[in-house]
Amino acid sequence: MFAELFSQVAPLFMQEHLQMTIFFGTLSYVLFFLNWIINTDWEAKFNWFSLIAGLSGLLYLHYSNVLLLYQYEVIFFSMWSFLLGYHTLIWKSNYNRVMTMNEKSMSSLKRKKDSIVYRLLIVLPTTKNAAGHWNDPPFKNAIHLLLGFIYGCLLCLHCIPHLCGTSHPLICLNDPSPICCQYNYIMEGFDLHEVSKSFCSAHVNIAFTGSWSTGKTYLINAVLGHNYVTAQSAPAPTTDKFTCITLGSPYSDPIRSDDYERRQHCELISHINDVVYRTCDGKTQPNVLDVADENDEFTGFVLYDMPGYQREYGQDCIYRHFYQQLIDKVDYTYIVWDLSHGKIEDEFADFFHNKARGTNYELIYNRYDDKSVDMGFLNQQFSKISGPGQEMLSEMYTMKVHENATTSGELFYNDILHLRSKIKSVNQTVYDNRKKLMKENLIKHQHRLTGMLSLYKLKLSQRLIEEGLNLHIRPKTRSFSLFR
Repeated sequence: MFAELFSQVAPLFMQEHLQMTIFFGTLSYVLFFLNWIINTDWEAKFNWFSLIAGLSGLLYLHYSNVLLLYQYEVIFFSMWSFLLGYHTLIWKSNYNRVMTMNEKSMSSLKRKKDSIVYRLLIVLPTTKNAAGHWNDPPFKNAIHLLLGFIYGCLLCLHCIPHLCGTSHPLICLNDPSPICCQYNYIMEGFDLHEVSKSFCSAHVNIAFTGSWSTGKTYLINAVLGHNYVTAQSAPAPTTDKFTCITLGSPYSDPIRSDDYERRQHCELISHINDVVYRTCDGKTQPNVLDVADENDEFTGFVLYDMPGYQREYGQDCIYRHFYQQLIDKVDYTYIVWDLSHGKIEDEFADFFHNKARGTNYELIYNRYDDKSVDMGFLNQQFSKISGPGQEMLSEMYTMKVHENATTSGELFYNDILHLRSKIKSVNQTVYDNRKKLMKENLIKHQHRLTGMLSLYKLKLSQRLIEEGLNLHIRPKTRSFSLFR
């Protein structure tokens, strides 16, 4: 029972550092308890309580457990306002007494009263020394000044979302992609690939996958209008590397290791190798290659030419996990299948069981021939991927590419034009998918937001979830903001 309550109330930092939390919590409690017993001044006791409440608000609620603060914000805001008013009135009352007191009857007051700083911190002395003179004025008003400052900071942190607005944080005022900028601002500090800074504004990643020798490389070359620099095509398997092709680069060449501007678009390969390294006992996939291509028709796209999936390779941990991770991480996948290749491997079909056809992947029937195709066999095979009872050869989610031969050359040309237009249209699908994933990431990581501006980030994330990342709601314009 206690463990369940602790996991709900305590912030993640405390849960991860339980021993340190228990030690400092116990020490603070003992010191406070001893002071409470020994001290007979009830005003001092209340000041101690107020100090603990203020520091808890700053260091625990605002910094570590912002979800609890957000849930009961009205209650906490009212309490902060009351305590700010209380300490301000007490400080002002003490200050007025000091300033109106006659120094002749209390000579020890004169020197400190004349100091601009001292008179803000002192109160009238209440005790005399052995000679019958008043003791020096104590600095008891300093605690009220400190507590007033703490509660003022707390109230400012509550007001920042209203003053700065939750639609245009300062850092994103002139950003060309405001939603991405706001998302990155909220998720700063989370190093997962899905939440990295380049995620929502990165190039569109499209993979061409399938069995061996189904014509993946040939189709990519046809789409580009020329062979990319390392491409090889033949009846036997030729692509033995996972090749990342960055399009719209000013030259056509394998990317140099120090060429960050182009290499960063293939960072997905490095991320997947990191995952494989942790999964497969410290091993990575060596057969990877980054390539730049000068095609500017698809600037903003990155194509992945994948080796053909073969059952014997699928038994290898590195190959299987790299293949699966790449399909999972890219924005869109084209499954290329040569109709003469027979059955779909069950292991390959497993990669797509949790994906939606037309949203995450699409089918390309390569070397298609209307006269020889067996529709029943095609539907039977691809039911392994998208489920039984579904019509496979729908025009919306399926491409039919004819053989580039004398009898069907014109059909092949039209098929490639159609494929090019479909690839370009993937951009909007990818954008919608990224917005959905961004929303999931915000919801998933809200409880881990930390920092003095965590309440502002939480409110900004709530607005993005409800409006900015909602595909069916037009984002609202905030009128009450100092910074527009």
